[in-house]
Amino acid sequence: MNKKDIWRYKSLEQLENKSWGTATEEDSGLIKKCIALSKVPVVKLTASELRVLIGQSFNPTYLVPLAVEILKDNVLVEAGLYPGDLLKNVLDVPTPFWEEHQDLHENVKDLIRQRSEEIETEIDLPGFWRNA
Repeated sequence: MNKKDIWRYKSLEQLENKSWGTATEEDSGLIKKCIALSKVPVVKLTASELRVLIGQSFNPTYLVPLAVEILKDNVLVEAGLYPGDLLKNVLDVPTPFWEEHQDLHENVKDLIRQRSEEIETEIDLPGFWRNA
């Protein structure tokens, strides 16, 4: 294993050095799910779990690269809701993240360019991504 990939085998709690605590009975199902997922090594997260965490604004620095790997294999993967739902959540990550991570930005732009017709029939591209 490459030393630079060690982060993949850590949970969000370990990577951020922050505990999300334990879910309570009063917490919603979504909160309970996110707290549980924050304790799982990020490499083990499924497309659906990545969609949820990215959609809830959990740390994109660790989650978006994993999502992009999945999207390279299937740009319109259905991650629990509809075809392209993981892509939609990735595209909704705020612009400052993409400005800071130009390599990922270029990877996603390439995916969009290569599959633009197919993507645009399934999801509405946010303005930032139109004419990628």
